[in-house]
Amino acid sequence: MSPLLAAALDEARPLAAERGWQLPGDKMLAEAERLLQLVSANWREPAVQVEPEGAISLEWDAGAHGWLKLTVDGSGMLAHSAVIEGDDYEQSEPFGDELPDWAHTLLGKLLNIGH
Repeated sequence: MSPLLAAALDEARPLAAERGWQLPGDKMLAEAERLLQLVSANWREPAVQVEPEGAISLEWDAGAHGWLKLTVDGSGMLAHSAVIEGDDYEQSEPFGDELPDWAHTLLGKLLNIGH
């Protein structure tokens, strides 16, 4: 398991015990691991979080230029939401062995600003 994902799980365990958060199941963990592998080859490291309902999100912040959040929940879909240079984006795409087109486009748009 990636160190980023392991750290996010470690942070979520007390919240699951104290606040009733759900921990991600094997299918969600596999999707998150695959997503991390796909993005780590081309972009800087994201912040990884376990959401209260057990979904796992990867987030990038580009300061004043915006932010992007990619979320997997074990359903075979990749949800993304972003604000990039004042434009709002939100969509879900089927998630298989490759990073979906629109998620790839948004990552490039956010992380290549000013380069």
